[in-house]
Amino acid sequence: MRFKVYLLRRRGRRLSWREAQNGPTYVGTLVTHAQECGRERYNVTEVQPDDPMSADRPPPLYEAVLLGFAPIAFRLRGFERVGQGDNAYSVVQEWHIEDPDV
Repeated sequence: MRFKVYLLRRRGRRLSWREAQNGPTYVGTLVTHAQECGRERYNVTEVQPDDPMSADRPPPLYEAVLLGFAPIAFRLRGFERVGQGDNAYSVVQEWHIEDPDV
């Protein structure tokens, strides 16, 4: 099933609903998988765009939990990785997810 995803935070800081609505949105299928780093295992949620060659996708959401569910939308909260290599760190990220055709 296809979904539209709004990012509710930028670098860990909460955005107003208006900023989230006016920011980037991502449409595609939600896919989950497990990823191992050393001895640690993480659950990862990603948006898989309709075009598999598209680079237009949000950063993966690690260890996502369901915050709330409504008839037309639901929200997930997890961690997003910011930066590369030794300078990388994690911040809280939330996704507002709804039907793209509404």
